[in-house]
Amino acid sequence: MKSLVFHGNGCTIFNSEADVVYRVDNYQQRCSSKVFLMDSSGKVLYSINKRIIGLEGKSALKIIDFSGQLLAEAVQKQSSEGVPLGEDVLSLMVEPQADQSLVMALVTVYGLINNKL
Repeated sequence: MKSLVFHGNGCTIFNSEADVVYRVDNYQQRCSSKVFLMDSSGKVLYSINKRIIGLEGKSALKIIDFSGQLLAEAVQKQSSEGVPLGEDVLSLMVEPQADQSLVMALVTVYGLINNKL
């Protein structure tokens, strides 16, 4: 979770081909109450304010729609030998019908609430 901006505090999201897909930054300090979700060129897609309650002690995040269908799930990434990587290294599965930008916004809020960003 490293910012692409020298004095920023955020993270960069890569796809499976190692291309930058999203950038997240607050341009301030760790655990800011406001964060920006941007596309790969830096265009702001969402401005997210920290206001919701997180689930402490959970290693996974599931995003479920109102009908109970799983839209996305983030889990701590593991090496091929099964060794867990850092808490800020996640594997994210998103169902095809889910809005990827919205999922990234929700994952970002979850990270803020749990002091991971």
